[in-house]
Amino acid sequence: MIFLALLIVGAGALRLPEDKPVDYSGYKTLRVALESEGLKELVKLMVETEVISIMDEGLGEQIDILVSPLEHPGVKGNLDGANAKYQVLSHDVGADIEEERLEILQAVPGVFDFRNYYAVKYQHSHLDALVSRHPDKAETFSIGTSYEGRDMKVIRISNDLANADSKPMIWIDGGIHAREWISSHTVLYIANSLLSEIDTGLKSQVTSMLDTYQFVILPMSNPDGYEYSRTHNRMWRKTRRPSGCKYGYTRPDGSCYYGQCYGIDPNRNFDADFGRQGVSSNPCSDVYPGKKAFSEKNTQAMRDYLLKHKSNVKLYLSFHSYSQLFLKPIGFDRTPPKDHAIHDAAGKAVVDAIKKSHGKVYRNIRSVELYPTSGSSADWIYLEGVVNSYTIELRDTGRYGFRLPTSQIIPTGEENIRGFIALVGTL
Repeated sequence: MIFLALLIVGAGALRLPEDKPVDYSGYKTLRVALESEGLKELVKLMVETEVISIMDEGLGEQIDILVSPLEHPGVKGNLDGANAKYQVLSHDVGADIEEERLEILQAVPGVFDFRNYYAVKYQHSHLDALVSRHPDKAETFSIGTSYEGRDMKVIRISNDLANADSKPMIWIDGGIHAREWISSHTVLYIANSLLSEIDTGLKSQVTSMLDTYQFVILPMSNPDGYEYSRTHNRMWRKTRRPSGCKYGYTRPDGSCYYGQCYGIDPNRNFDADFGRQGVSSNPCSDVYPGKKAFSEKNTQAMRDYLLKHKSNVKLYLSFHSYSQLFLKPIGFDRTPPKDHAIHDAAGKAVVDAIKKSHGKVYRNIRSVELYPTSGSSADWIYLEGVVNSYTIELRDTGRYGFRLPTSQIIPTGEENIRGFIALVGTL
């Protein structure tokens, strides 16, 4: 009965054309406790039939879901019928997004002050401005382009930049998932801190780090998806290349029976246990990994640069949101890896330093302890031989989710530059 009801509701859902902005007025986010395998299967079914969207990464002990006004009565009925425990995190996601939009409109033109979220072109111009002020310590370059032709721009920072190639490399990236705006801005905050433009009290510590390492920083690794999340769909997660037909149903002439899907999940597109766990075969799913590993231009660019310099990479760190977690390898195997003691010590140092900053508690766990997933960037580079490979899930724990208020950009940056310094200290 549940299966039939879901198919009926899902078939009647409103599907907006790709060129029209999505209106989230009246949408709710719910946190559901997954206390049984039956509940997990129910949630999976609702996801596969596009009745709900998952807000966090996978099915752990609980799950945050996004529900439209149209689907809410049916979803509530199914959850109640399964005796599920759940709470409302947001009663009107559209109102939250509108509040965020009004905050963004307050940005001062030409000023990058970490009090707002900025378009890709302004992030890139900010990196160039840093280089113009610190030509002896920083340079920018592109490691490739996205499907829509946007640069994958990185900034490299080090003392004695001309001889930085001989130093061990520390790689940092953000923005893999489009809707996780705080991730790219936290990475930018770290870049500014390394150049002592902010958090100047850390100057002696970062100077020592710049003497020892070269820092290669990619704040925006999914520029197409990010821009789409700013203009069309605030909850967009994936890339933007056409990915196939909904449910895989294609007509003999190549057109789609039920609609064209767009994008793949970049953090399921790396060659680490590819396509096996925490993914969907439906090209319209938020966790669709693509037909093969590295099918996307942005993941190809990251792969090619990192493999070229693999022997020199000392640390790989990827920033995501949300949930306040320090995630260690591996995400698809419950057997602890041989380097688990190194990972545990690194995680402890980071979460301790973060807590001392603003009192925020980040959990230090292996990725698989949260939920099994295949195809992540951190797992891939770990399997390529980079022992120190981690993911940080930033603020918060569900109230705002991906819509973290602009007032929290700077505090998030402050706690994570301190966590980052502590992490580098464990190498």
